[in-house]
Amino acid sequence: MEKRVIILVGPSGCGKSTWIQNYELEGEFEVCSADHYFLQPDGSYNFNPGLLGRAHAACLEKFKHCLACGLFTIFVDNTNTRDWERKEYVDAAKRAGYEVWLKVFKVDPEVCAARNTHGVPLESVRKMAERIDVFEGYYSI
Repeated sequence: MEKRVIILVGPSGCGKSTWIQNYELEGEFEVCSADHYFLQPDGSYNFNPGLLGRAHAACLEKFKHCLACGLFTIFVDNTNTRDWERKEYVDAAKRAGYEVWLKVFKVDPEVCAARNTHGVPLESVRKMAERIDVFEGYYSI
């Protein structure tokens, strides 16, 4: 099997992280997520919107490190709702010889808002859902 990057696309609470937990994995893998930046040593999540740029930069750096290490499967677990948000990951993965897949979730925003674990309000979830610029499913790009 080829080395692969799986970029998850969808609003907060749509099931991205849960999907990863249920994915059948072979070999070494890593999850790259801006959310990890806000995890505290005690396991709590402390989101600070003023640090979101740093969180995404840290996520991208971790991703590039995983590519350099040649991990078999790398997940990008961010909202990734627009092409420009995914582009740097896609380009870096392809340059490194990885197959790139998208897993796109289109879930009712009210459902997402009710189950997201980060307290993202319904209106923000709706905006995320409206920005998704690719079709739903799981496919290679």
